Amino acid sequence: MTEGAYSIPMAIVDFLPVLFYFLAAWLIAKDLYNKSSKTAFAFLATGSIMVFIGGAFKALWKLLFCFGINYPFFFACFFPMQAPGFCLYLAGLIMTLRGLKKGRENDMNVMAATVTTSMPLLIFQTLGSIGSLIVMCIFAKKLKQPPAIILFIFSIICLLGMGYLAATLDSTLSWANWVEQGVNTLGQIFFFMGVLILHKNGLANEKI
Repeated sequence: MTEGAYSIPMAIVDFLPVLFYFLAAWLIAKDLYNKSSKTAFAFLATGSIMVFIGGAFKALWKLLFCFGINYPFFFACFFPMQAPGFCLYLAGLIMTLRGLKKGRENDMNVMAATVTTSMPLLIFQTLGSIGSLIVMCIFAKKLKQPPAIILFIFSIICLLGMGYLAATLDSTLSWANWVEQGVNTLGQIFFFMGVLILHKNGLANEKI
């Protein structure tokens, strides 16, 4: 990675999607707490924390890099944290959607795999995040909130756009990073706004 690819304003902006994701995940966890089994909520909480840490570490790495400080560990944590994090989060949402109430537990078989490339992790990260947004669309449909569905769909589009940009743009160029960060931030804003609509319209009280 070349030093000219990043700037301090860019690094600070990179914390925005992390912040919006954290706020949205916190609202979802708060509203679904009494609807989820202990296992489902543990998946939700663990997954959201892993996604948050992965994003925060990468943004922190970028900020430190602008000051000539390079901690590769922070950058290397991104996919290994976010890929299983999104998958756990998706599993927790699906379990909750299926109506697993507090006090009812299912046996879960957990598999862990170690990979040496980021591509498998990118695939799991993408599938987990898209799956989570689809489940949120289902919640929005149950609450009869079309605006939230539209916002979640926009967030999915941004997510797919991120994948396309990552595959086509040169990440060593500053403008390319600005474009990717802009799309990512916009997607997380859509996600947060959709969750906020559900929160204000009784997600915590609605029967699943």
